[in-house]
Amino acid sequence: MVQQVERAADSTPREIDPQLTELLETCVKGLRGPLTIRALAGGRSNPTFLLHAQGQRFVLRSRPAAASAPSAHRIDREVRVLQALEGSDVPVPRVLLHVADASYFGAPFYLMTLVDGEAIEDAALPDLPISQRTRAYHQAIDILASLHKLSPDAIGLAGFGGQGDYNARQLTRWSGQMARDGGVPPALLELGSVLSRTLPRQTRISVVHGDYRFGNLFQSEGAISAVLDWELSTLGDPFADLAYFLLPFDLPRGGHLLPGLADTHLPGSGIPDPEALAARYCRATGLPLPPGWPAYRAFALYRTAAIAHGVFHRQTAGALGAHQARQLGDLAEIGLAILGRTAPLP
Repeated sequence: MVQQVERAADSTPREIDPQLTELLETCVKGLRGPLTIRALAGGRSNPTFLLHAQGQRFVLRSRPAAASAPSAHRIDREVRVLQALEGSDVPVPRVLLHVADASYFGAPFYLMTLVDGEAIEDAALPDLPISQRTRAYHQAIDILASLHKLSPDAIGLAGFGGQGDYNARQLTRWSGQMARDGGVPPALLELGSVLSRTLPRQTRISVVHGDYRFGNLFQSEGAISAVLDWELSTLGDPFADLAYFLLPFDLPRGGHLLPGLADTHLPGSGIPDPEALAARYCRATGLPLPPGWPAYRAFALYRTAAIAHGVFHRQTAGALGAHQARQLGDLAEIGLAILGRTAPLP
């Protein structure tokens, strides 16, 4: 395996401000300048950087300097959940320093340990040997179960996130965002309408990652070394996390938005089938799949389509093209089929 951060680096190193160097040398044991920093390509919506010190490397993650909404890009929430999970069965980098003062870096930031590994975006894990694919899926399920078994109160995450039913909050959030942006394909509107009547109320509150997939799991030497990108984490319904992780099994391999596994011949591939993975999760947590499990699967598709709709809207200044609308409609049709609907309501 290679260092994923090295592979993803997309800029040349630059020296950092002496004031920031002094702060880091003072606050982080063993860190010594001169220091250089370079941006990484895989930081999602929060800028992420590789920091080189004398004989050491770290990862610095910051709030975007241009962020204006107080509720957006809450890196303080990432810090809180990472610190809460340190020492648990959920592998995470260790937070070394959190600085809320924007004067040092132009925005609040935190510094964490660098983790060896590589994130593999494709759920087929094509570059792994067959035996390692099985292990990766089993370990990913086991880690997710470990996360969901943690008591939020016991690890200091009481009140972490919004109040009220998580599923209803999520559906309202994504439906509202698409309604504000406009241009929602009819099938996607229909799926949202059906989910408003069928998506179960949560019956258990757990810490949820919110974006749990192989693209956010570092793998090193045949094992998952860290779970990253906790910016969407909150207290919510654990089955929403499980459904999102299993989402590729409902997506076609040749899908435009995300490569899926729905038309992949799984026997002999090393990839367990989704029913076996769900059963493994249930054994580990002691929780049976809820009666409304198909609605969780359909909502994972709806949420993915809603996120893509927002990206398309920003790219096209609100005028979605026919190809983009068709991609979103295809996701919605898969969700409607899961729920037993093959055509929109009259």
